[in-house]
Amino acid sequence: MTTKKIKILLIEDNRLLREGISDLLKKQPDMIVVTTVGNGENILDLVTKLKPNIVLLDLGLRNQNSMQVVKLVKTNFQEIKIIVMDLIPLQADVFEFVKAGVSGFMLKDISVSEFLKTIRSVFEGAQVLPPHLTGSLFSQIVEHAINGLPKSVIDDSVRMTKRERQVIELIADGS
Repeated sequence: MTTKKIKILLIEDNRLLREGISDLLKKQPDMIVVTTVGNGENILDLVTKLKPNIVLLDLGLRNQNSMQVVKLVKTNFQEIKIIVMDLIPLQADVFEFVKAGVSGFMLKDISVSEFLKTIRSVFEGAQVLPPHLTGSLFSQIVEHAINGLPKSVIDDSVRMTKRERQVIELIADGS
């Protein structure tokens, strides 16, 4: 029985990092690197020709806006999953990339096993965000959703029982 290989297109402008990631991925029995490039130029041609499942994308491409790459790929190939990589992303960047259709976000200082796990999880349909960003990102998403809803809808959706309010008050008091 052969399992379907995860076809990966890697866009990373740092040559050493690009080659290192590529070598790491090539050693995985369930992954194949269809190509690596230093920028997002001709991305539509590459994706059309190579049909990757995953695009691994450096957030800080020197010569091109990574967001443009995301929008181009997602507009033309909705089924392709994109994972963005960065050293220290701003919350606002993560939020904007997730809104644009990115399936995963990795910090470049994660372990090799976490890196590979993220690729496999996203391939299987999961959305993956760095753990330390999920709380703040979640609150930003909630805030964004709340700002767009009428007050009556919010009041109805967060109605609590007397006991739930007591528990929340105890938690707030540190009890």
